[in-house]
Amino acid sequence: MTEFSPRTALRSPRAMLDGYIILPRLIDKVRAYAQGVLPEVYHRNLLRPGVTLDGRFLALTGLDGEALRQVVLSSAVDEPVMQWIARYARPHSEEEKQRWASEVDGYRASGRVLLYLQATAPELAARVDFSRFSLLDLIDMDEGRLLIPPSDESAGERHLKF
Repeated sequence: MTEFSPRTALRSPRAMLDGYIILPRLIDKVRAYAQGVLPEVYHRNLLRPGVTLDGRFLALTGLDGEALRQVVLSSAVDEPVMQWIARYARPHSEEEKQRWASEVDGYRASGRVLLYLQATAPELAARVDFSRFSLLDLIDMDEGRLLIPPSDESAGERHLKF
């Protein structure tokens, strides 16, 4: 059995399906969890309501996490999941989805959430100031999709371009 690699096993939180960011990653996590390969650090927030990324998606769409889990596990491909979401989710225009995506993409952790993130990714926390980057930047940096800036540049750009 090969070692789980978030960079290859999970899509970026910025990846989209039917205009929804987070959804492709959520699908990947549900499938990996069901296969018993999702690392424990991801379990706590999987389909958890509230301020987690999964919870924000569930709140936006009005979907039940357990129902979504069952739909994801009923198919090895994303299309049936997208069809189910289109049928049962609270409807949103493309503009509303884009506005929501921008809000989520711009979110910067603070307080307890910031402390939690630093505790779950201590190696990254030792290299960058988490308060200077969006949560999605931090996830992509931690999982190797986004370059980690040298410490003297971490005060600069909110989103890194490469």
